[in-house]
Amino acid sequence: MRDVPCNLLTGFLGSGKTTLLRQVMERGLGDARVAIVMNEIGDIGIDGRVFDGLESVERMVELSSGCVCCSIDEYAFGTAYQELLETARPDLVIIETTGVAEPGPILARLGGMGVPCDAVITVVDAVGFEALAAREPVLELQVRAADFLVISKVDLVSRDTARLLEEQLARFNPRARRLRAVHGDVPGGLLFGAGLARPSSPRGARPAYGAGSAHTHGAIESFSFTSERGLDPDAFGSFLETLPEPIYRAKGLFLPAGEEAPRLFQFTCGRWELRAVPRLRGAVRGTRAVFIGRAIGRVEQAVKADLSLCLEPTPTKKDGCEP
Repeated sequence: MRDVPCNLLTGFLGSGKTTLLRQVMERGLGDARVAIVMNEIGDIGIDGRVFDGLESVERMVELSSGCVCCSIDEYAFGTAYQELLETARPDLVIIETTGVAEPGPILARLGGMGVPCDAVITVVDAVGFEALAAREPVLELQVRAADFLVISKVDLVSRDTARLLEEQLARFNPRARRLRAVHGDVPGGLLFGAGLARPSSPRGARPAYGAGSAHTHGAIESFSFTSERGLDPDAFGSFLETLPEPIYRAKGLFLPAGEEAPRLFQFTCGRWELRAVPRLRGAVRGTRAVFIGRAIGRVEQAVKADLSLCLEPTPTKKDGCEP
């Protein structure tokens, strides 16, 4: 296998991984040819669409319906990775993990394939980290595995909150370099520069992970919703305000009736946003959405029923003879 540096981008659901990567790739990494592997826990790939049309992205591969650290077949992943290297000939591969992935098993898998991991970048949500970390042990594992810790959404918290979070992260992982980010604005060359030297300050070795590392996502589940009809934006906004607590994350694309540009929606632990995506004009029809959370099977049918009420009416054909 070609000796191509690989970066692992991880972080919990809704922490801002894709936003960060999109910002970096919009600016590009010099002349580097970059291939991105996007691993999503749902059975519909959403995040990969935000990289459509970017010249700096040589190739995009989406791995849906499973986590590469535990549920995607090792042979299939290795074969797909080798094919990616041979066809795209990248200078750098960036793997964005699912929000519930443990980095350790992925690093072990890459090591077994002879793939050099240049850096592990973990994105931490400054708003929701403390509460989520108390319930989801994987957040601490993601922090401990990091070479770089990117603290996102710092504009939404006070200086004292940001400072206390940095102190907590330093206790979990004193060797990692911490960077603050607003809307994913970070120095891409530092995080993703292929072949760049690590910072000169002593940071210690990355923890070793054996091939037999145990891993489970517990009751983290996902379900999807699709329709050939678009959504009414006002009704959909009200729907997002009332999503039940077990749903941590939701994302999707829909085309409002009478509009040409689809809208991307993002929901993270009670916060949500809708924005138009003009570059996907003509490429999206209807509605595609994924919902992720803990033990959400019990609310799936209710959520889908409520979301169906937000769909645009089905066009009706008028009967009668022509005048």
